[in-house]
Amino acid sequence: MKFLYIECVGGISGDMLIGSLLDGLVPFEHLQQELQKLPLNQYRLELQEETRHHISGKRFRVQVTTSEVARRHLSDIVNLLESSQLSAFVKENSIQTFQSLARVEARIHATTVDRVHFHEVGALDSIIDIVGTFICLEYLHPVSIYHSPIPVSRGRIDTAHGKLPVPAPATLALLVGRPLQYLDIEGELVTPTGAALLAHIARGPLPTSQTFSIQQIGYGLGESDFPELPNFLRIWLGEFPIETQKETVLQVETHIDDVNPEIYPYLMERLYQCGVQDVALYSNIMKKGRPGILVSILCDTALLPQVKEILFTETSTIGLRYFPVYREKLARKLITVHSPWGDIQVKKVLINGKQRLLPEFEECKRIAQISKRSLWEVYQELTQFLSGQT
Repeated sequence: MKFLYIECVGGISGDMLIGSLLDGLVPFEHLQQELQKLPLNQYRLELQEETRHHISGKRFRVQVTTSEVARRHLSDIVNLLESSQLSAFVKENSIQTFQSLARVEARIHATTVDRVHFHEVGALDSIIDIVGTFICLEYLHPVSIYHSPIPVSRGRIDTAHGKLPVPAPATLALLVGRPLQYLDIEGELVTPTGAALLAHIARGPLPTSQTFSIQQIGYGLGESDFPELPNFLRIWLGEFPIETQKETVLQVETHIDDVNPEIYPYLMERLYQCGVQDVALYSNIMKKGRPGILVSILCDTALLPQVKEILFTETSTIGLRYFPVYREKLARKLITVHSPWGDIQVKKVLINGKQRLLPEFEECKRIAQISKRSLWEVYQELTQFLSGQT
């Protein structure tokens, strides 16, 4: 089962993340070719070998070839992406990343999402960073993405809103619930683009109870260099054994009977952003005959402080319980299969040495939309087709 581990040694930005992915994991030519599907042409991509603290890596740059300064709204970026020839995976994930940015910007500036102006993040180079990241991830098809504690620093930066503290307000808002590490360094280690990408793609800390092997390592270099630490991001491409995977996780539970049910979707969103593995809600009858909800969460032990913080601040609960549970699951990975519907991504699992292929929901959805047929009909046909491929 292929995974990525983002080690934020010197922080994270969009160009550092792409640089690490282009350092032997994804061909630069593939990124260039796919970006041609985006209706933008006033830029030039550069990829150079440089060093930070005598460690070599890739420095990725987007050189803008126009002097025009664009102030884009979310709708402008969504229209730009939807009008492109990019894959559904790249479009949807890029749009969702910009939507997350727009939501935090709207809260910070006391406005609405549709009125948010993207300044630095709406610039052409940031659009390329976000879209390019998902092009690289689509190429690699990792089943899971994890990240290290994120270093945060101090100082001031110049923005379209004047001088702002480091981390920038949007950056810090996007990192809520993530493990952070304060470093006494002057300068910006984490950019809003880097924080938005990390919040969208990464689950949380690397599981400590599983063995794995490392296949490749990439180094993406930042623009600045700091005397206190090397300004690079290191990414690991690894694999968990294709066997049943055993792990010990925490099951965290609490009963709630006195909150507006509208909070539960938001609660689940916060918990998944934190990196938990599963959230389930069960209706039940509690003491005094009151109907209530059992919130049951599976998470790594390292996430317990963040899970407790979310439950105590986002719900009315005043207590919870947690205990270790033993979890065993079939390993799985995404593979490409040639089919009557073209090349499709399916999930491959092994059980007792035998291969089982399972349709991916997003692929079924894509085929149903293209063929103008029902999702259920496509799912049945694809399942039947895959049963003959094992």
